Amino acid sequence: MPIEKTDAIILKSFKYGDTSKIARCYTRDFGKISIIGKGIRKGKALRSAYFDPLSYLSLLFYYNPKRELQIFSKAEFKGIWHSLRRDVKKLSYGFAVLELVDRSVTGEEPHEELYQLLLDILQYINDSNGRINKVFWFFEIHLLSLLGFRPRLSDCPHCHNELTEGQFSGEYGELLCNDCYDKNIKRSHFIVKDSAVSHRAIGLLKKLKRGNIKDLEEIKLQPGDRKQVGRFLNNYLKFHLEGIRDLKSLQVLEQIIS
Repeated sequence: MPIEKTDAIILKSFKYGDTSKIARCYTRDFGKISIIGKGIRKGKALRSAYFDPLSYLSLLFYYNPKRELQIFSKAEFKGIWHSLRRDVKKLSYGFAVLELVDRSVTGEEPHEELYQLLLDILQYINDSNGRINKVFWFFEIHLLSLLGFRPRLSDCPHCHNELTEGQFSGEYGELLCNDCYDKNIKRSHFIVKDSAVSHRAIGLLKKLKRGNIKDLEEIKLQPGDRKQVGRFLNNYLKFHLEGIRDLKSLQVLEQIIS
């Protein structure tokens, strides 16, 4: 069985038996994989810490493409996000990022852009002194785009008129202009509460969609932005990605920032 080396970020882990541990991780070269550290909970605590969520590693493992569970060999920390781990709000956002990747990505196909997005976002959260919700929105909208669900923000998918403001449609999974939403809602069984998105919120979403992570500091927020932008992205994720509705980290995050 060949031994492989790759950079990895631990998404989730759990104990296995009396001394072992299993971790799901997103890697630069293999996509999402699961690894088992046999006996890793014995001896030095450092070895077990490799499997903690948010660990950023240079990972060596025995790789068998026919197996769902790969075998851990050894690892080194490539970096430690101290600020992220010590700040409750940052930690909550970090876990929400990990859980979104874990729930939305399937299979072992590598995705360099997605790996780099995950790494950049966690580093930015760690270094941030400002509003972390902008960073999280940026992550959500770019994750959606990379997975093939790029939000349609320029025109109404029903009448194709320019979108200046609108409502999220639980039937279309996109923003509808107010006129089409009002007509559609009378016969729709997929009603989404608090679905309105203002002209300003659409503008913010467009900036996040086409912007660079380094441009986030230039985006200024006003009262009400968090509710409209955050709620739209949450609705969009739940509609287009399976398994997102019951994300525990997002529920905790809502309690912390509310």
